[in-house]
Amino acid sequence: MILNEEQEKAVYSKDQFIFLLAGAGSGKTRVIVERIKHLISSGVKEKEILAITFTKKASIEMKSRLSNQKIEIHTFHAYCYKRLSERNQFKIFETDQRFTDDEILAIANYKNSLYQTKKPKTFEFYQMYLKEKGLLDYDDLMLETIKYVKHHPFKYIFIDEFQDTNILQFKLLETMIKKDTFVFTVGDPDQSIYAFRGAHLELIDKFISKYQAKVYKLTKNYRSNDRIIDAANNLISYNKNRFKKELMSLRTATIKPEIILTNKENSIESIITLIKTKSLHKAVILYRNHYQVSQLRQALERNYLFEVRLLSFHESKGLEFDQVIIVGAEILPFDKEHTYFGEEEERRLFFVGITRAIHELYIFSLKKTKFLKQTKIDVRYI
Repeated sequence: MILNEEQEKAVYSKDQFIFLLAGAGSGKTRVIVERIKHLISSGVKEKEILAITFTKKASIEMKSRLSNQKIEIHTFHAYCYKRLSERNQFKIFETDQRFTDDEILAIANYKNSLYQTKKPKTFEFYQMYLKEKGLLDYDDLMLETIKYVKHHPFKYIFIDEFQDTNILQFKLLETMIKKDTFVFTVGDPDQSIYAFRGAHLELIDKFISKYQAKVYKLTKNYRSNDRIIDAANNLISYNKNRFKKELMSLRTATIKPEIILTNKENSIESIITLIKTKSLHKAVILYRNHYQVSQLRQALERNYLFEVRLLSFHESKGLEFDQVIIVGAEILPFDKEHTYFGEEEERRLFFVGITRAIHELYIFSLKKTKFLKQTKIDVRYI
């Protein structure tokens, strides 16, 4: 398989600790897969390699691309479940009406911060409930496993989506690192969108400084056309708290991205008309919050546009689509806390949305916001 120069450096590097700064659509999974294949061809045993991904879907994709079932590829939770179930019997807490989603999220963030954030009011009651029922939640799973992970057979550890790592997951990795452990981390700070779940961008800096990790970059985007990448670069350049990199597209645009400004009364009709006139029947519609698309969903059904998918920005992460329509951009940044860091995360979220598009990108808004101006995409008024 032909690798570009940037990919080649990362695949064949002999450095013990590496952070691969991998831009959107730059072939990071390919680099991980090719590096693992290279290690095996160099004499490394499959049982000495562990790869950690952030979703079950990503681990399945990596396994199929490696075509080697002997290599352990897990999410953090799945790996911890495997290790702990070798020692103890337990059941996992899924959900209970006694606790709201917000309470469970607050408790999870308290645990995965290693108890550094403010203790939620319901914490003690929640823990007592788990103990009575003989349950562990997903964070307890990792907290318990930390006691045992020092002893493991892995010489090469890969961590994907490193920008989404929380303090507890980082602690787990630290505990696993021995004198002869090689660690290859991959991530894109520009796509860090899970601070609300406890992800800490600063952990990339901590990893690089603590282990004197070598930083490699992937900047060639194989997904989106040059106009879309220009817009994404323009937008994200306003974030100060980032690793500097400029994505370069390898595709020339045939259709320019558009910002379409409309009013509330005809916004849904305008979206339906665009889909029909431009034949965007396989488009994906991205949005910030679920409440924004309830009426649009009904309108799509009324017009028999069942091929058009609706996804939130968070749900779209890691995916790509020929045609993308972003709706409700007037609420971006959706920054309830009104903090500098909140705005940066919102900009990253919009960046993720823009970089899902391969060929066509249309952004609907009721007003020209700061974020829309920063993209420098042409505006059309309806």
